[in-house]
Amino acid sequence: MSWKKACLVYLIALVVAAMANIEKVSIWVDDHLADGPAPSVARQVRRARNLWRASGLGPASKSLDCALAPYFDETYKNSLACRDDPATEAEALALKNRLDPNQPVLKPDIAVDTDDLLAALAPPRPSLAAEDTEQAPAEAAVPHPATPAAATATTGTAITQPGAPSLATAKLPAPRKLLVVGDSLAIGLSLSLRRSVAELDNLELIEEGKVSSGLANPKYYDWGKALRVFLDKYKPDVVVVMMGANDAKYINLNEKPRPAGSPNKTWPEVFSMRVENFLEAMQERGVRNYWIGLPIMGDPPYAKQAEVMNDIVKAECGRFSTSRYLDTWTLLADDQGNYSTFLPNEKGVKIKVRANDKVHFTVAGGDILAQSFLAAIGKDMELRQKTTGSPAAAPSRTP
Repeated sequence: MSWKKACLVYLIALVVAAMANIEKVSIWVDDHLADGPAPSVARQVRRARNLWRASGLGPASKSLDCALAPYFDETYKNSLACRDDPATEAEALALKNRLDPNQPVLKPDIAVDTDDLLAALAPPRPSLAAEDTEQAPAEAAVPHPATPAAATATTGTAITQPGAPSLATAKLPAPRKLLVVGDSLAIGLSLSLRRSVAELDNLELIEEGKVSSGLANPKYYDWGKALRVFLDKYKPDVVVVMMGANDAKYINLNEKPRPAGSPNKTWPEVFSMRVENFLEAMQERGVRNYWIGLPIMGDPPYAKQAEVMNDIVKAECGRFSTSRYLDTWTLLADDQGNYSTFLPNEKGVKIKVRANDKVHFTVAGGDILAQSFLAAIGKDMELRQKTTGSPAAAPSRTP
């Protein structure tokens, strides 16, 4: 075969592979080129994507993916779309608007005065009388539900749901189902939780992490919808959330506030609304949830973005009585509060706690985070250790 024929065959194979993965290609192009050097290329790729969907090949590819999904424990590609179709026209329209294929991936185009934004999102300070009241150590660790600005102005009450448990109440009975959701960090946390949960009596661990996911890109994986699917499917007593590694990169520390009344919102404002929608799903069902904050990151600029994102999540968690934010920033830091790949264990031997990418953590690092979470939940709920002769814990459900 001549080199010309070989190049032609290679080009055809490349085009076929690109079209078969046009959804991911389109997302990547939107993310890297739409607001950068080649916006026209992004538009052409979106046209090719829409042509693929309209040709009948797109639906056929989706049907094939859905047929294969059960063989991969429903984790093959983005098989969330295979789980349930909209039951009504209104639901179908809402889903279409949320996942509009003609819109590029949302990216920040101008930036926020971070201090002003976080001050607006921060929960109101308690009264002086409340500050003077002594609290038990366990109660002091529980954040007081804060009041959203709109509700404060009218009723002065926090967001609550009838029958929803409050994190400020006495200890509740031991949970039976523990659902872990989030990105690859949640998957790493699940690996450590498996061993800890195996030592607890009658507690089932359900793992539903999704690699490369987050709240920033619902076209890749819609966590607002996914969480509601999981809550209805598993009916967990407690939900553990850990994500943001992919979302923090969208935070622009130099973004300026939009003019008053502007229909366009800054990215941190959009992100806070998505966190609110995410937490609202658990508040509506009265499901207690713990959001594990991002630990310190190795790259300084990215670490600043992660800190801002953590602050937004913390503020949103404070608005819901069923939500609690757990700060882990210093758990994997050295004695000076700096990022460190290695930390000494109880015997003084240094162990590797962070991966080489300076974002993820090793199994040892995951164990530290898992034990911190179990200590926090142990203050709110009864956790029973297995006794000799007790039946084996329910097996965890893993991707």
